[in-house]
Amino acid sequence: MKHLEFKRRYAKALIEGKKKLTIRKWTNLKEGDEVLVHSGGKIIGKARILSVQKKHITDITDEEARLDGFRDAEELRREIEKIGYDGEVYLIHFDFEPLEAVNPHNLYYGDADLEEIARKSLEHLELDERDRRVLETFLKYGSIRRAARKLGGARKRGEIRKVLRKCYRELMERGLT
Repeated sequence: MKHLEFKRRYAKALIEGKKKLTIRKWTNLKEGDEVLVHSGGKIIGKARILSVQKKHITDITDEEARLDGFRDAEELRREIEKIGYDGEVYLIHFDFEPLEAVNPHNLYYGDADLEEIARKSLEHLELDERDRRVLETFLKYGSIRRAARKLGGARKRGEIRKVLRKCYRELMERGLT
């Protein structure tokens, strides 16, 4: 399942239905996708993507700005320019459904320790070279974020999590956790 992440300060607006649109410089989302919504390090709900539209920031309307929780387009443009967005962006309109907040770690790994998953996987599982390199890098740097930087950037975090989840499932199937 895909994910949509928000800063903690947007959680209340999402839950209250005041934020129904987000603007991103890049996206892999498309209309109809179902996503888990994260805010403040927790999964706070799920959303269905209603539309994804590429647009120049100067063409954003007041209505779109209000869907994103701002008074008008000018206020929104000032905010997105602060974070370095200029030119074209993606407007992602979504329908949000709140859930009881869930810690993503518990959802995917129960109470297992990620470093233990990596160590046991390297010791007991037959891994391809890529997965082995991901796990070794994770163990060397001690966090998904730092390992992702060493593997090529923040977007590598998803790859690291995917490898850890796959290994965790396989360790569970073999009774090694």
